[in-house]
Amino acid sequence: MTQVRRMTGGVALVFAALMVTGGVAGAAGHGKAPSVSGVVTAVGGDSTPGVCGTAGASGDFSLTTTGSNPTVHTVDVTDATSFVQKKVAAPSFAGVCVGDDASAIGTETDFVVSATAVSIHVPKSTHAFGAVTDVNGVTTAGTCGTAHASGTFTLSTLVNGSQVVTTVFVTDDTKFNVAHVGTSTFAGLCVGESAQVQGIQVGGSVLASSVEVKIPKPPAPLHVKGDVLSVDGVTTAGTCGTSGAAGSFLVQWTDHTGTVVDTTVDVTATTPFSGRGGATSFADVCVGARAGAIGPDSGGVLDALSVATYPVKG
Repeated sequence: MTQVRRMTGGVALVFAALMVTGGVAGAAGHGKAPSVSGVVTAVGGDSTPGVCGTAGASGDFSLTTTGSNPTVHTVDVTDATSFVQKKVAAPSFAGVCVGDDASAIGTETDFVVSATAVSIHVPKSTHAFGAVTDVNGVTTAGTCGTAHASGTFTLSTLVNGSQVVTTVFVTDDTKFNVAHVGTSTFAGLCVGESAQVQGIQVGGSVLASSVEVKIPKPPAPLHVKGDVLSVDGVTTAGTCGTSGAAGSFLVQWTDHTGTVVDTTVDVTATTPFSGRGGATSFADVCVGARAGAIGPDSGGVLDALSVATYPVKG
């Protein structure tokens, strides 16, 4: 049975050289025992970043060598296998996790190592940052993670004109810091936000020990005022909206640079309307008249917080 590395206090920055006592070396007989080094790519057949072995248990892990001709070795461990990990008082199979570097010594047959000793080297911490483009594989804007759950999200960063995409793995031990939120969790990270991650590099992915979420500021409201070109898609002069109904109208206005802009204004049944004589309604927005609106703009569509109406031209 495997477990996930607990990262309370951050991912440890530890290194260890393969150290085998004289007793262990002697167990291999005369001469040097076979050894293999590489990256732990699976534990118990599970390749999820951060998955670890179980202390005191027998099991196996996959060790992939680096270099121009990488090979995969299966390392079998038992309760008699010795473990070495710097700054760990009682190293064990629980310290062997996907993404670590490791070395194993023992007897090898057909790329299967029966390990008498294993040395664990946890990689250095790394950073990643960028825009959150998906959460658990969903790219819909506003999609968020689940509090206290494991999962993934993707960061996209523009580097020298090219997008660099990083997959980030989180566990229930990953610490989150969401701006202006007292108790932060994975539920506070959503598609469309920005994030900075600290963790360990696992291939092209990062196993996160901490995530800082930066929520983008809402855009400043846009104020438009101009001629109404259409109402609910109809361009016939004198066509008006319906009082109390949702709908849209197209207004043509001139921005501060002198550029003529066409903006679609969306209104709801509760959008407030006003005119020179007091309260008005969507029925007073007519093709050929003038209207003004204020609200957030997204891609040329303004969600009206309020609308001002003006009479039809004579």
